[in-house]
Amino acid sequence: MPSAPASPNAPAIVARSALLKLTVTSSDDSLALRVTRRANHQLITGAGNVTATLDGHRVPLTAQLGGTYLLSLRGRDGGNQSLSVVVAHDGIRELLTGTVSLPRHRSMLDSLEGHGMAAWWVLNVAVILIAVLVISRHRK
Repeated sequence: MPSAPASPNAPAIVARSALLKLTVTSSDDSLALRVTRRANHQLITGAGNVTATLDGHRVPLTAQLGGTYLLSLRGRDGGNQSLSVVVAHDGIRELLTGTVSLPRHRSMLDSLEGHGMAAWWVLNVAVILIAVLVISRHRK
């Protein structure tokens, strides 16, 4: 049963089943996934017990010592994306699905637009300084 999208930097329950609960914490460069048994709140741990896909594409997970699985967000677009997690436990495999909200990555152009005219003046001055350096080296 899918839940509401996870908000950035706050742990959120993304999916539940009769036996398991999937909690996700988002940061700028990764998602931390925690899968717990609902009956006794015990974590599902161990490499290979949990696999994930993000918007239909398989993504690598890194098992951490505390029972958390890290999913790298490098090269991923921001916004709402579907997360599917397959968990192997107690001799069965269970699929948990939900939606996560990934942080949007700001480009250099976004930064310039956000700061308005001052950023354009700084950029223009930098271009002029580079041009002066190039011309002065050609004269030597």
